[in-house]
Amino acid sequence: MIPSIPNPLMTREDVTNFRREIARRMRGEFTPQERMRYVRAENAYKAVIKNNGGKNPILG
Repeated sequence: MIPSIPNPLMTREDVTNFRREIARRMRGEFTPQERMRYVRAENAYKAVIKNNGGKNPILG
């Protein structure tokens, strides 16, 4: 398990970049590569749900 860091050290540039990326993704501005990864992940999720009788195997 990856340990979480509650208060990571971040520079002003890190914070600015993080906020810019969050805003971009909330607006739905994805690059073609990001959109392709999203579609692949969504298809994999649907296949797992379909193969488990409509239930999420992790959540039960």
